[in-house]
Amino acid sequence: MRAQAEMDAIAARLAKEWPAEDSGWTIGVVPLQKEVAGNVKTALLVLLGSVGTVLLIACVNIANLFLTRATTRAREMGIRVALGAGRNRIVRQLLTESVVLGLVGGTLGVFLAYGGVRELSSLLPSGFPRVQDIRIDGWVLGFALLLSIGAGVVFGVAPGFFAGGPDVQASLKEGSGHTGKGGGQRRARNLLVVAEVALAMVLLVAAGLLIRSFATLTSVNPGFDADHLLKAEVSLPQFEYSTPQQWTAFSNELLTRIQAEPGMQNSAIAVPLPLADGTVNLGFEIEGNPVVRPGTSRTADYVAVSPGYFRVMQIPLLRGRLFSEQDAMPAPRVTLISEALARLYFPNQDPIGKRMSFGFPPKGKTWREIVGIVGDVRDVSLHQEPGPMMYVPFAQAPFWGAVVVARTTLSTSSAANTIRQDVRSIDKDLPVTDIESMIDALSASVAQPRFGMFLLSLFGALALILAAAGIFGVISYSVSSRTREVGIRVALGAARGKILQLILSESAKLVLLGLALGIGGALTLGRFLESLLFEVRPTDPLTFAAVVILLALVTLVATYVPARRGMRVDPMVALRHE
Repeated sequence: MRAQAEMDAIAARLAKEWPAEDSGWTIGVVPLQKEVAGNVKTALLVLLGSVGTVLLIACVNIANLFLTRATTRAREMGIRVALGAGRNRIVRQLLTESVVLGLVGGTLGVFLAYGGVRELSSLLPSGFPRVQDIRIDGWVLGFALLLSIGAGVVFGVAPGFFAGGPDVQASLKEGSGHTGKGGGQRRARNLLVVAEVALAMVLLVAAGLLIRSFATLTSVNPGFDADHLLKAEVSLPQFEYSTPQQWTAFSNELLTRIQAEPGMQNSAIAVPLPLADGTVNLGFEIEGNPVVRPGTSRTADYVAVSPGYFRVMQIPLLRGRLFSEQDAMPAPRVTLISEALARLYFPNQDPIGKRMSFGFPPKGKTWREIVGIVGDVRDVSLHQEPGPMMYVPFAQAPFWGAVVVARTTLSTSSAANTIRQDVRSIDKDLPVTDIESMIDALSASVAQPRFGMFLLSLFGALALILAAAGIFGVISYSVSSRTREVGIRVALGAARGKILQLILSESAKLVLLGLALGIGGALTLGRFLESLLFEVRPTDPLTFAAVVILLALVTLVATYVPARRGMRVDPMVALRHE
């Protein structure tokens, strides 16, 4: 705040000393971290949370395996205790085993990460901040090491304590491999299943919201037709082309040559192009309207275009007329405004014939007559609603460079070669840069949300697979540990369908509890996702319903397979199982 106040004072002094050059201009102060990180901070935090969620689900699976392993080793632990091993000694042994497994897994993960970082970095959008600094270094390796050890310790503690104090006599009496079926272990495994389902629910809802948001975003009408549209930029060196007359002469000659080429008749010049070249925002005044109070201003995005621009871009004329060849430097100054500007600053009146004043230093503002109203264009981003825009004839406000835009049926490479040849025929030393189709430019404008959606969808798929694997493992073990019970039930006349229903109903209770907790977590996460969504509410019922159905189906399959296998057990074999 203090820095901004000082810069405001400096800007006021400059405007007072050089009113023609600096009047109306302001100086903004932005923290360096915000400038470097841009608007990706929230997206990165969401992705960090997604990675942590996948890690938690994986760790829950490992904890479930450790619990199962501790149960099957109850006889071994009973013998150790009988021989004098203390509880702490057994816990240390099991923790050592889990930490070693964690380190091995972490090491393999680091090797996979080297390739993964390289591949994912190539998919990052071009404007992603500090992309060159993304690499695996000592800090990353140290973090991976600590995380592997920490996961091994944290998720090896509970199984270690379950196995560290068994009922020695009960363990030695029971058959090996089927001991330790106490309520504590069973409740712990059930709790871990609930946690897996809840975490998977949160991640899948986040991925679903971003997928719906991206689908809505890409279906937005930008205000122009991007099909078969090509852009190319030509910049003029000011030491050679130093006057506006030279800029105008060059652009006219270039456009004449390009339009004479086969398949390139629909060509125009504009600075800047929407979505591809950034924006130029200028303040303006309206003749007859009160001057805005200090600290506020009327602003609109400014574009200089050649007469055929609106036909090439297929931006509709709503009222009035478009620019013509007669709107050159000697002619009266004119402007076209967008529907949004007309709606915002000329409510309940016809703006045609009224005058606006705007322009660049050092010449200052110029009064221009409004001769037409054209359709709105999303020139900043597809996320942002169309704002006020004002257009001027390029011949009345030339730049020392221009963007050629052509609607052509030629291939991008053929059209690009044609433009290059025409530029060289005028000046062989001028480069042609930033050649791309407007379809690619539109795609690039949504590269960041597309990348975030891709990563979160990938993490969501991993979470779903891990959750299904964990549920399958828990139910498989539960069914195998109840083999004798199933045999007795069948021997006493229980229908196999009833047994299947019993197992499925017990699993369904866990899944439903996990879904309920997951919905609560997803609603909380939605508040953080809100800034990343486009025309999709964080509480979107369609997304929640789709994720619930998907998780329910996957968990049903993961439960049904081991349950059906247990249902087919021969009663005689089951009764001799232990």
